[in-house]
Amino acid sequence: KPCNYPVIKHGRLYYSYRGYFPARVNQKFSYYCDQYFVPPSQYSWDYLTCTAEGWSPEEPCLRECIFKNLENGQTPSSEKKVLQGETISVRCDHGYSLENNQNTMTCTENGWSPPPRCIRV
Repeated sequence: KPCNYPVIKHGRLYYSYRGYFPARVNQKFSYYCDQYFVPPSQYSWDYLTCTAEGWSPEEPCLRECIFKNLENGQTPSSEKKVLQGETISVRCDHGYSLENNQNTMTCTENGWSPPPRCIRV
């Protein structure tokens, strides 16, 4: 089945490609993501491909969270970049914890959850 003009959440096609839609299977279109979002490849731009199942990647723009500071906890020696859906473990100072006594933060569409802040327990 052909692919209709893609609606890219947190991104857009590089060109309007007027007249190319509906697209044929295996047709590729270059796209880029909004600020704080990246293609799954983590390149600055990538291709959206029409497949028999629809557009690939299914979620073309993922949030990129940067972990560089942990209030009242161990800050990493170098910043870490993780993609939406990924989780990292953190170490809070003695007597502190992330919200809800958690020791992990997950990168979500809206940023870190919970935020990178250790609070007194």
